Amino acid sequence: MFPSPIFSTLTSPLLIAFLAWSQWATPLNAQDYKKGDVIEYKVGGSVPTRWERGVVIRPLDGGRQYLIHEKPSEFFPDGPEVAYAPADLRPPAAVKKPDPDPKAKPADPIPAPPGTRPTDPLPPPGTKVVGKGLLSEEDVLAYAKKVFGPGDPFRVPNRDALLDQIRDYIKARGTNFVANSDGEFYKKIVAQGTHAVRIIDSINANYGPAPKLDDYYKTFLMRVANRGSKSVTKEGTKVVITTTDQQHETGELTISKDGTYVWKLFRKDPEDKWLKGKWREAKPDEMVDYEGGPAIWLEKSKGGFDSMVRMNRIPDYQGWIDVGWGKGRTPVEYGRPK
Repeated sequence: MFPSPIFSTLTSPLLIAFLAWSQWATPLNAQDYKKGDVIEYKVGGSVPTRWERGVVIRPLDGGRQYLIHEKPSEFFPDGPEVAYAPADLRPPAAVKKPDPDPKAKPADPIPAPPGTRPTDPLPPPGTKVVGKGLLSEEDVLAYAKKVFGPGDPFRVPNRDALLDQIRDYIKARGTNFVANSDGEFYKKIVAQGTHAVRIIDSINANYGPAPKLDDYYKTFLMRVANRGSKSVTKEGTKVVITTTDQQHETGELTISKDGTYVWKLFRKDPEDKWLKGKWREAKPDEMVDYEGGPAIWLEKSKGGFDSMVRMNRIPDYQGWIDVGWGKGRTPVEYGRPK
């Protein structure tokens, strides 16, 4: 007896492969997650099933998968980036919070960090930061701890917004220290759970007092590859400073208070080859998000592009400028006061 045509069609290898593909290709739930959404992901291999909280980075392949930041850890402060199928994700609301125990003893209040008062309000994001003076290591650690409050800093749903608030506070005040990856401050902020790359970048990019716009009104000797290097060592009680400079200046950039600039690209360029144009002050939203101002734009500079000029605040190079295309200043050129 021969099999019926319908049965043969339904069991054909091609159809079976198509059905298997269609199950994979179609999202397994109707939830449409967007960038920045807080979700929960199923921890692979957990028995019983366990869910952790993460943040959506972006959908992949039309929503058939989602790239998310998993729960942050000491080694991945922003959380590892892992792709998940929709069936392994769910909204946080899916978790039912246990009813409070009426007999439970209230938790003891968290003491205020050193140098603050319990009644001091936290400045909302986007508002002017109160306080004056450069921030010390202790100031930054205390402020970060206060912003996050009690509890696990890795489980707060608005972790990114809180980290941005700390970053902006550092930008507004400046620091009296730099954060090295092998230093004690770095170890402390990681252990505290309030570490992020943007925090470290902001500390190092905003060292020392903020420059004024007037500080740009001068002539700078430009160079295109490096600033040279300086090392400080001790030989007994004697301090030895070694300076290495393997590059000479290429030209000169003069920024004038009247809103104009003149850029002599190379030493021997005749005046008809100098770049002459106007400059304007950069707006806050035009700058790298971890750098404080002020900075300026040279309009229609090299190659016809606008170049950003920012006063460098790295120790030993304060008073120097970084110049380059776009807010990232790439490729960067350096200038020292003449």
